[in-house]
Amino acid sequence: MIQHIFRQIWAQRKYNTWIFIELVVIFVLVWVLSDYAFILLHNRSIPQGFDYKNTYMVTYGIYGSETSRYNAAEADSLKTMNNLELFVRKIKEYNNVKVADLTYLTFGFIPFSGGDNRTIITSETDTTSVFAHTKAIRSGDFFRIFRYTSALDNSWERPAGIDLNQNNSAFITRMVERERFGKESAIGKIIQADVGEGLQNYVVADVLNDQKRFDYTLPQGAIFAASPSVSAENVMDFAVCLRTKPEVSEWQFLANFRKDMTSQLRIGNFYLKDVQSFSSIKEDVNQRFGVTNEIRTRTALMIFFLLNIALGIIGTFWFRNQTRRGEIGLRMAMGSTRGQLQRQFILEALILLTLAVLPAIITNFFIARADIIQFKMDDVKMSYETISGSPYITQNAPLRFFITNFITYILLAVIVALSTWIPANRASKIHPVDALRDE
Repeated sequence: MIQHIFRQIWAQRKYNTWIFIELVVIFVLVWVLSDYAFILLHNRSIPQGFDYKNTYMVTYGIYGSETSRYNAAEADSLKTMNNLELFVRKIKEYNNVKVADLTYLTFGFIPFSGGDNRTIITSETDTTSVFAHTKAIRSGDFFRIFRYTSALDNSWERPAGIDLNQNNSAFITRMVERERFGKESAIGKIIQADVGEGLQNYVVADVLNDQKRFDYTLPQGAIFAASPSVSAENVMDFAVCLRTKPEVSEWQFLANFRKDMTSQLRIGNFYLKDVQSFSSIKEDVNQRFGVTNEIRTRTALMIFFLLNIALGIIGTFWFRNQTRRGEIGLRMAMGSTRGQLQRQFILEALILLTLAVLPAIITNFFIARADIIQFKMDDVKMSYETISGSPYITQNAPLRFFITNFITYILLAVIVALSTWIPANRASKIHPVDALRDE
């Protein structure tokens, strides 16, 4: 049957050549869309690297001398620090709060803050340098709140139990370890970095799992070190972050907290400024950076283009089958069943698609190699490159190229099969005499 189909395709080569060219062009276009969609879905499937559910940020304000609520007796450094300590303690003691602590805000050290401060990690014995985001941590409660996990046992308890102030310790993520130390363990190694206090030597106390900045980006390297101590001079660089019990709903906690704590947290010149969930902070940051609108717009455009491509293929094969009504009538008059006719027409279309795959893949290869396709969006990288040791498919160029072309082939095969079956099914229901009379 396959030989017969090839002879049939060759007999109609003049018309099939145009279909062949159309399928090559369509395959390349759909591959570009599939490649972009694959990157977004792949990156979206990678774990965030921490747990922001049931977490909140409480920000405070301090009344200035120009306000009527200002109390000069509470404005000295000692009173300020005592009042801040009481402010934090009241939050820790609030109903349904599991853990809370002051957290350093400067340079975007908390999740979804929008800040982006980076440093270069080096060492005294090696000139290799690695870029990493910096995170300044006040205490192990930071890990109890956000649950950044250790790469050794995937637990947050391990990093939470390490005091970063001892031995000038630091944590790095697996991405930094891979890029800086290759397959060696980084634990116990000495590195140099500037985490807001000038260039210093740090001892790597633990390696954390990779973390992402946005849902649709690859993880980025990071280093965690001790933050500056809180003082009356930098008190506004901090906020209180907390984790609630999992059974407490977000709206319920926010409503109750504002109602119960607004008056209680008026301590000295301190007052409750705002309380936000990190889920809402994440949405705000995505909107501010245009991530949400960018993804929605491009997803809508991809669906629009795919629908137009599908309609074009359907129209092409519909017209092709309609011009062969006489052939259909003749085959049915000679004993072919409807099922046999439909299978033959579908196989013809799939063979045409398969023949178009080779030149299309060659074209895709040169496009990928030339690196000419770029969708500009913050940290979503389209470049075809292979990074040694990376566990991510999008950083394995051959595997990514194979997967995206395979997805493209399967997608087009389904569209082509349906585009052929619908008109072939209708044509096969016509009585052979009517089909021959029309011809």
